[in-house]
Amino acid sequence: MKLPISWLKDYVDFDDTVQGLADKLTFSGVEVEGIEMVGGEYPGIVVGEVLSVMPHPNADRLTICRVTDGGPDAQVVCGAPNVKAGQKVPFAPVGATLPDGTKLKKAKIRQMDSHGMLLAEDELGLSDDHSGIMVLEDHWAPGTPLADVLGPPETVLDLEITPNRPDCLSLIGIAREVAALYGTTLKVPELELPESDIAVDTLTRVDVDDPEGCPRYTARVLDGITIAPSPSWMQKRLTLAGIRPINNVVDITNYVMLETGHPLHAFDQALLSEGRIVVRRAQPGETMATLDEIERKLSPDILVIADAAQPVAVAGVMGGAGSEIRPETTTVLLESACFDPLLTRATSRALALSTESSYRFERGVDAQTVDWASQRAAALMAAHVGATVARGVIDAYPSPVQERDVTCRWDFVRALTGMSISNEGIQTILESLGLALARSDEERFTARVPTFRRDLERDVDLIEEVARLHGLDNVPTPSPRAELVPDADYQSSRALARLKTHLAGLGLREIMNYSLTAPALLDLFNPDDQDRRIVLPHPISADQSVLRPSLIPQMVETMGRNHARQIRETRFFESGRVYWLADGEKCEEQRIALGLMGPVGRGPYEKRQPIEAGEMFAWMKGALEGLFDAQDIANWSVERTTHSAFEAGQAVIVLVDGEEIGVMGLIRSDLRHEWRLEDPVAVAELQNAPLLKYFGRITPARAVPVYPSISRDMALIVDQHVAHEDIVTLIRKHAEKDLEKIELFDIFESDAIGSGKKSMAYSVTYRSDTRTLTDEEANEYHDRVKDAIKRELNVSIREG
Repeated sequence: MKLPISWLKDYVDFDDTVQGLADKLTFSGVEVEGIEMVGGEYPGIVVGEVLSVMPHPNADRLTICRVTDGGPDAQVVCGAPNVKAGQKVPFAPVGATLPDGTKLKKAKIRQMDSHGMLLAEDELGLSDDHSGIMVLEDHWAPGTPLADVLGPPETVLDLEITPNRPDCLSLIGIAREVAALYGTTLKVPELELPESDIAVDTLTRVDVDDPEGCPRYTARVLDGITIAPSPSWMQKRLTLAGIRPINNVVDITNYVMLETGHPLHAFDQALLSEGRIVVRRAQPGETMATLDEIERKLSPDILVIADAAQPVAVAGVMGGAGSEIRPETTTVLLESACFDPLLTRATSRALALSTESSYRFERGVDAQTVDWASQRAAALMAAHVGATVARGVIDAYPSPVQERDVTCRWDFVRALTGMSISNEGIQTILESLGLALARSDEERFTARVPTFRRDLERDVDLIEEVARLHGLDNVPTPSPRAELVPDADYQSSRALARLKTHLAGLGLREIMNYSLTAPALLDLFNPDDQDRRIVLPHPISADQSVLRPSLIPQMVETMGRNHARQIRETRFFESGRVYWLADGEKCEEQRIALGLMGPVGRGPYEKRQPIEAGEMFAWMKGALEGLFDAQDIANWSVERTTHSAFEAGQAVIVLVDGEEIGVMGLIRSDLRHEWRLEDPVAVAELQNAPLLKYFGRITPARAVPVYPSISRDMALIVDQHVAHEDIVTLIRKHAEKDLEKIELFDIFESDAIGSGKKSMAYSVTYRSDTRTLTDEEANEYHDRVKDAIKRELNVSIREG
């Protein structure tokens, strides 16, 4: 938002430099992004009168103008399409210096002499408008220095207004902030609205079919209008604020929008069917041309302003080309309304159309002051356009917005901010912002929040207002200190820190993602879980509109983004909360995810070889083994499963003490291709709690073995569906207590051992803690294990 300082001073007095004002606004929460000087001294540039305009003999788009500055006539070659005889225009004769430093010389353009230049607004440094020369008011005498016409250079602040402060998208809103900062008084323009004896409801009618989409709609009718340029002071202010002047009626609606923050729209009532307004949803297949002359397809999700026959405006966004103000317009229907912010934002995005009006309606305008803005615009039209205003206003406002009360404790203000400020000081700050105290006592106070401050809902919001107005630089910065809380339980945070340390020790790097994510990302992984998602009612961005139900999508997305930046190998982990709906109840839990991409398990000379799915699966399982070992978890296992994110046959559930705690697997190939990941990618997601429950447990020391061990090998020829976990479980079930270790050291597949078969070779180690085992005892133990495997798995065994 651009803020001309001279315009601001109409509403508030302050004694400070421009830089001082900018600093105060920035530290109060209204960021000043830049300070711009517009205009200049314009040495040598004067008012010129165009005496005649003739076609250029050698160019279709150029004209030959005779111009006088009070002295001898000058011939000027001009390319502006709007130049006409009799106009008063900025004229730079030979020898004048333009704002960009160019000194004009006599020129020859297409064999015709040109003794100067007629200037557009951009050539004067006033705006970016180069559509034509700048036309001045007729009363200026030729030869008058342009600096006398335009006045001294103007200072304009470029403000960044946060989405929660729509009240600051206006001159009056910023003036209210400045008045509070400097302890002065806000000066709101007085309204003097002369009205005729003809009642407005005899001239038009308003039907609001969608009161939720349009909580308030007002209409006034103004007659006797003569369309002409608006006053030069108004054009100058609009130009400084970044709005191009059009004509007196349109300029006044824009002027009041900038002044009050309320967008308005003027319809040529003669172009409205039956001269009335209907606020409704668009009908299927309906179209309309907007003011930018683009034919737009409408849908029932879009709110429109219609007459008795067809849409004449897209509500809150842009007017229609069939009812705009024309040079012959004499009667105007003036609209001032309030539209639903979410509906306006959705419409603006659906039509890919953003305007000054939609920008304000998307953030919310104050429904309570809609009619005041209408009265202000009507009064200006009566004063500067010669309009006759019909008596009264049509005001469709079925559910008026009410002020709300917010209660806060005096001591809570001081405790939360650390500021030394009295109760009277707090009250003064709040009242300077329009927050009158409805009641108060020694302990607490209740502030009445005006309707234009929709962002103030809780006591902490009031405290923030006090802090920013009292001065954020006054917030004390005490030295950091640690406080021991008796009987406090830090076990969970210490356990999580230890878990992260163990993962870092395994070579994994921690990443962090937002808890909010995009529905489109979740749909890639599981489009059928939409009923389990928690969707934000008023998201700022569609890309952050859903609370994540799993860490897996963002983990894969993160690895994909790294791959797109030439990172070929990643070992990531993330610890965070996930959220979902279960039987209508909101649930959440802490989880941890691991992600592997690239040849993470290979030596430096084997990195370029293609990665097999089995390798990647084994690397991830090895990472889990290392994690469980570090967390002192011995009784864990995996079982085959299916999962929407993983390849068929490449997913397992992870169990600890027989309870499922998570999943692990290889990401589906179609998902990998979304990020152009060609090689297998492994991801695991586990609940945190089971991983942390043994934290702090002291494992009993085990004596160093003093007796030798005995190893026996065996190779099992099994069906392809038999898993390593099945065999290990069976060996542990039937082995003696002297079993020490089971190690799988080879997997072999060949037609020589049979179709659908594989050979799995194991080394089994036995050791006694009390004596030396004999070969006979070890053989007996081993035979028992082999017999159980043959009996229960129906396998053949090759001895080794």
